Amino acid sequence: MPTDDLRDDQSIQTAVRNLFFGSVPERKSNLSQMWLDLEPKFQLTPDAHEGENIVMDAGAYRYVRFNYRVLRAFWIAGYTAWEGSRLIAESTPLHALQLEHFNSLIAAFEKTISSDRPELEALPAGVAEPGSYADASTEPQSRAAGELATIAVAWALLHEVRHIRHQREGTGADPYGSDATEKHREEFSCDEFATTFLLEQIDQYALETNQSAELVRQKRQLGIYFGLFAVALLAKDKWGDSDTHPSLQRRLDAVRALMEPHKAVLSAAMAHAAFGTLQTVWPKAPNPY
Repeated sequence: MPTDDLRDDQSIQTAVRNLFFGSVPERKSNLSQMWLDLEPKFQLTPDAHEGENIVMDAGAYRYVRFNYRVLRAFWIAGYTAWEGSRLIAESTPLHALQLEHFNSLIAAFEKTISSDRPELEALPAGVAEPGSYADASTEPQSRAAGELATIAVAWALLHEVRHIRHQREGTGADPYGSDATEKHREEFSCDEFATTFLLEQIDQYALETNQSAELVRQKRQLGIYFGLFAVALLAKDKWGDSDTHPSLQRRLDAVRALMEPHKAVLSAAMAHAAFGTLQTVWPKAPNPY
């Protein structure tokens, strides 16, 4: 990614629209209305922008900023979470986990978020180029990881859109204030919006498309957990409460509670396994269970 000025041309807006429409197609009319109400402007920033490597935020009543680096990081995180889940499911005994590939994925993630040229950092074996989905018939696990990573990015961007609505409605925390409680409350609200937006109309979607609601719910819920897994990797060793964000454990607990009435048991187990494998490498990392 060249280190030029940020981009917010029509191709960026179209790409984000397509990401949302592909991740939650039954909400197309709601998404179109959101564009009319909020007039959001999605901006792709340079990979090093205003002293920050990781850019994923919202402000000024309409702007949502992100960079290629964070998108690539979320993509790799999806494969990492999938591998963590696979290890628990397929390893016997559990105390003999073969962590070599999992560790290589974490190493690739860390290189991506620190490199001057993240797009040139080699991807581990089995990881497709971001945005390129493997053939489901020949590489089903790679295809699944890529699709879940895409939902994870949609969840993260929807979280930022909710910040914009808070700003428009005057219900957001004062960004210059010292009240961490209000800032934490807003973060929980944004997680809740992104989570429910992806989940609450699944039954109607399944009925209209003759799909299994349970399978759609499994995929969406796991994609949300993979979004939080990416946050866990990004926040390495900074998982506790901060002045601006609640602890990641509290965020995980809140999202899990939102899902509980219609919990997809398989997704919950896979998420627990993914975070559990991460805890074998980073013992203080959070876990949704």
